[in-house]
Amino acid sequence: MTTSPTAYRPAQIILHWVVFAAIWVQWLFNEPMKRTIEAMQTGAATADGDMTMALVHVSFGSTIFLAVLARLYLRYRYGAPGPAPGTSPAQAKIATIVHWALYSTLIGMVITGGMTWNGVADLSYVHWLLNIVLFGLITAHAAAAIFNQFVRKDGTLRRMIPTRAK
Repeated sequence: MTTSPTAYRPAQIILHWVVFAAIWVQWLFNEPMKRTIEAMQTGAATADGDMTMALVHVSFGSTIFLAVLARLYLRYRYGAPGPAPGTSPAQAKIATIVHWALYSTLIGMVITGGMTWNGVADLSYVHWLLNIVLFGLITAHAAAAIFNQFVRKDGTLRRMIPTRAK
């Protein structure tokens, strides 16, 4: 039996923050993307700048997909640290469920978005539902990290802050 690492690898931390930033870009470019998809589906012309912003949305969606796959590979290859000291078994189980739900939801969003963008199937409603799920998961994830860091004082946030090699 192998032991869990004591810290995340720098690549895991960087990819975490790449996904975080890319999700924010996705939310910022959501409306132009919706207008562009609607224009493409109805044969209408896209509004000025909407296609460019839609392409940014698509590019960042692809970035999220690749970053999530890389994170999953690194997690498989090197593992991830166990829960912070003092974490109850129930809290650890919930954290595990939320992490895997985040990975799954992000992959599902890329697939449904890509299928809609490429005209394979209009899964925009499923994509929208997954967006709501993603927002809830991110809120729970961030709230737990903040609670653990500032109430339990267990160093949770420090585990995901990039540090310089000494």
